[in-house]
Amino acid sequence: MTLNFVLKRFNAKSLLLCAALSAAAFAGACSRSENDAGTGNVRASTVVEPELRVDSVPQEEPAVARSQWRAANDPARQVTGNLRVSLAGVRGGPVVFAFATGITTRAQPIAVTPARSRSGVQGRSYAEVFGGNPDVDAHLYRVTDETVAQTAANGGLCGPARATHIVVSEFVDQRGRWVFKLAAFKGSGPPGVSGVDPEFCAAYAYEAP
Repeated sequence: MTLNFVLKRFNAKSLLLCAALSAAAFAGACSRSENDAGTGNVRASTVVEPELRVDSVPQEEPAVARSQWRAANDPARQVTGNLRVSLAGVRGGPVVFAFATGITTRAQPIAVTPARSRSGVQGRSYAEVFGGNPDVDAHLYRVTDETVAQTAANGGLCGPARATHIVVSEFVDQRGRWVFKLAAFKGSGPPGVSGVDPEFCAAYAYEAP
């Protein structure tokens, strides 16, 4: 067998092997193309989920994080002046609301409810009653004691009547400020009870100094 004959046979086998490999590569490429076409050219590893989560409104339980508040609406400036809120003991116990004009209200927490809940005042929510945010909590208190000094020229939270319940929200408003909203009631029944008139008195607004 001559050298030329061996080389010719080797070259023929090489050509056949290259052709087979090329055909396999072409078939694989076609298969991938068909798969991509069937899935819209989108692979699972490239799918990006949109971020739909919305951060909640920052809020606090009254008298826990901050205590000093500055009067921020006309009723607060005319009736109560600035406000200091403090715990009488441990959390969950009585809270003392001391106002600059000489009103001091001691109240016991009774419930926490979304501010979007019905207040019992003409079908309005708590947020609508005191001008707050419906996405935060409203803290309900039963007034156990209210003293009104002679320096409080316009009376207590409900004027000459004694306040029986108050509802409070403490949160960050749209301008990025911590605010404190308070609504006072004088009815015998608590606000938010169906068929009961809580006898809304006034809404007081404060902001962090």
